[in-house]
Amino acid sequence: MPIVLLAITAACLAALWWHVRAQKIALQGGLKSEQRQTLALRKSLELLSEGVVLIGHRKQVLYANPAAASLLDAEPVLEPSEIMFSSFTRHQVLLGLVKRASSEETLRQSLEFGQDDEQPRSVEVTLAPLGGGGRLVILQDIRVGALVDKRRRDFVANASHELKTPIAAILGMLDLADVVEDDKRSELLDRARKNAVSLANMTDDLLRLARADDPDWKPAPSLLDLDGVLQEVIDNLQERANEKGLTLHLSTDPACGELIADRFSLFTVVQNLVLNAVIYTRQGSIQVRSFSPSQGVIAISVQDSGPGIDPDTLPHIFERFFRGDVAHSRASGGTGLGLAIVRNLLRRMGGRISVRSEPGVGSEFIVELPTNPTRALPAG
Repeated sequence: MPIVLLAITAACLAALWWHVRAQKIALQGGLKSEQRQTLALRKSLELLSEGVVLIGHRKQVLYANPAAASLLDAEPVLEPSEIMFSSFTRHQVLLGLVKRASSEETLRQSLEFGQDDEQPRSVEVTLAPLGGGGRLVILQDIRVGALVDKRRRDFVANASHELKTPIAAILGMLDLADVVEDDKRSELLDRARKNAVSLANMTDDLLRLARADDPDWKPAPSLLDLDGVLQEVIDNLQERANEKGLTLHLSTDPACGELIADRFSLFTVVQNLVLNAVIYTRQGSIQVRSFSPSQGVIAISVQDSGPGIDPDTLPHIFERFFRGDVAHSRASGGTGLGLAIVRNLLRRMGGRISVRSEPGVGSEFIVELPTNPTRALPAG
């Protein structure tokens, strides 16, 4: 009998041990899962453009992501600390708001941060209750949205102006064509046709720019014959260069014969750069070459013997609708969007562009693209 009881007891103890062990394993698994979720949440908060601050019931800073630290001129707090919120930031307007607000109240208010010698910073602050008497503070820099809206308004205004110019010219010339003598009519129609071409170019460039700006559009990389793409650009613009007495040269590096990239984007980038060189170069030559400046990078250079770019103008050449020589650009059919399209497309392709220019000597634009399209190059 004792042996039976002993066996039963042993069996019960074994079952209990296995149960405890299973509970321990489940608890450890739950803790690891919770730790993974916490880590993922923390990484997500660190990547936010909005500032996030968690304040404990004693007004100590439990967490402050890098965006919050930047907006409040403080250091990030990534682990619970004993730093009091009153010591975390020097911005008295925010400290006063947090002090006055009830711990159960949710409010949103726009504040201006900055000292007497600083440019004021407009920030929208949201305060919300946090369990245990704490507070959640969310900070959003209002200037970002304001800048986006301003750029959008400026773009619409500039686009409307640029489109209005050739449209008005076409309408005026067609009206005159009904009243002028026959020998003048053909000249007016020819000028109207040139303005219609400018209008078509502008429309095409606006569509390309919209495509490059569209967050839903993604380049479709494929294995390309880089030499073939460059040669196609040269062939397309050869006649236009011949009309101005310009020589187009193509020099390719056999080691750069293939590239994984979006064909439409690459062709558009190179064509825009070579076309710009043809438009602004009055005499001489344009050199197009491929080479590899470093491992994992393929570069394309477009160098001209044109008038060069004034140092004061150089920082603005990638802005939309910017033209260094407005009259010459318009007369040649330029839209002022070519370099903006180039820059945007290269960003989407993980590439970059740089320019060297000397007034009276010429300019060289250098496009760099990664051989692996999933590894974007650092911004130039």
